Amino acid sequence: MQYTWLTLEKSPAKPKGFLLQNLAASSLTGIVVSSLSHPIDTLKCRWQVAAKTCKAPHVFGFARLVLMEEGIFTGLWRPGFLPNVTSMACCIGMRNGLYSCFRDRIGRVENLMMGNNDKVGPAGMFLAGLCSGASGYIIASPLLQVKTQMQAEAGKVGPDGLYVSGVLRGHAPTYQSTCEALSALIASSSGPVSALKTLWRGAGVIVARGSALSASQLMAYDEAKTKLKGSGVSDGPFLHLTSSMIAALVGTTCHMPFDVVLTVYQSAHSLGGERLDRYGRRGPLGCAFALIQESGPSVLLRGWVPAFVRLVPVSIFSFALYEQLRQLFGIGYLD
Repeated sequence: MQYTWLTLEKSPAKPKGFLLQNLAASSLTGIVVSSLSHPIDTLKCRWQVAAKTCKAPHVFGFARLVLMEEGIFTGLWRPGFLPNVTSMACCIGMRNGLYSCFRDRIGRVENLMMGNNDKVGPAGMFLAGLCSGASGYIIASPLLQVKTQMQAEAGKVGPDGLYVSGVLRGHAPTYQSTCEALSALIASSSGPVSALKTLWRGAGVIVARGSALSASQLMAYDEAKTKLKGSGVSDGPFLHLTSSMIAALVGTTCHMPFDVVLTVYQSAHSLGGERLDRYGRRGPLGCAFALIQESGPSVLLRGWVPAFVRLVPVSIFSFALYEQLRQLFGIGYLD
């Protein structure tokens, strides 16, 4: 079922129902997918922070140490779970939910300018994914900041209330809950404007990372579907699987530099000490330069493997779930 902007103009009742159903399908997809993939996301975040001081030579060894010392729930599933699921409901909900609306409007402008009636191309798809992704990540930035800080400092807490493992070994947890974390960030500010700056600290990198991931992933998925359908592949599970694997490869590579900088920069403010002086004082750009000076440009791809391992099943499952939910809500597959 195709919903073009021209169709929406003729039937004003249709876009409202379509948009709400599409947002519902997208948000539900975000909740389910983030809940299941959260441990791998935590592993990626903890490895990016601890890689230089950890005894393990690679991320798989680090995962083994975490599981042996802390267990999967304490070490990987519990840290930052609530803010992650809540933020992904918003991010994925708005990213997928608004994508087709942006894409069709961009397509209409292209058709008016070019005088044809073709589907929007890869550049228009990328721009649509950029716009829809940015809108969700701007709203969810405070929750994503809290999620990152909780994951970065995660460890096993002893009877005395202090960490016995993790990068903050010997220190008390910075936050006990998501609400406490948000309240503490606001309390550390000197006024409303300062509070907004604190809550949206690193938002530029968050939005850049989220937009890069959304734009590259949606463009790759949509374009792969278009090309494969044009080659005679029917729109169904096989097409969704193939397109989502391509989207995972493209999306992981495009967003990793932003992800590394974001993790190190935001965690520096909760971990404090030398990390704060080195990575947190000069903003995200200064953090990126510090990382490159210390470890070379390849540091910006640190965590690519766990990110890709996480994104492949997430991409496959999320697009498949999203497509089926669209069918369930009566709006058809993404075309």
